[in-house]
Amino acid sequence: MLKDLIEIYKYQSVRAASYELAELLDSVIYDEYVLVPLPTIRRHIRERGFDHIGLVCKKMKNPMEKVLNREKDYVQVGADVKMRREQAKGAYSAKNVSADKKYLLVDDVWTTGSSMMAACEAMRFAGTKNLAIAVIARS
Repeated sequence: MLKDLIEIYKYQSVRAASYELAELLDSVIYDEYVLVPLPTIRRHIRERGFDHIGLVCKKMKNPMEKVLNREKDYVQVGADVKMRREQAKGAYSAKNVSADKKYLLVDDVWTTGSSMMAACEAMRFAGTKNLAIAVIARS
């Protein structure tokens, strides 16, 4: 089950699950996008030992660029919709983007969409013209 796979990957640090998740995303991406993983907060990277979305993107077929930076380290898990939206404001910045490239923002779970919308806003502010999103699952 997809939920179980994401949970063991994120919360039990089973890195091998990144292969299956990358394969799943690869199977539905039909265009020449540059992958942009939504950055994970530093605390979670320290706890897991890796950036879970960055690792999935590294295993995918399309090229990846880390042009999106995390500006705030709020934990979204357990927060209600209003809090998630507030925390997401200004959570990301982007640099070194090209107006000519097609970017695909990648994240694991869509809960309220607050993080993804904030990331899209940062990419657009930096000058991105062609932008799409992909998530592995929706909660």
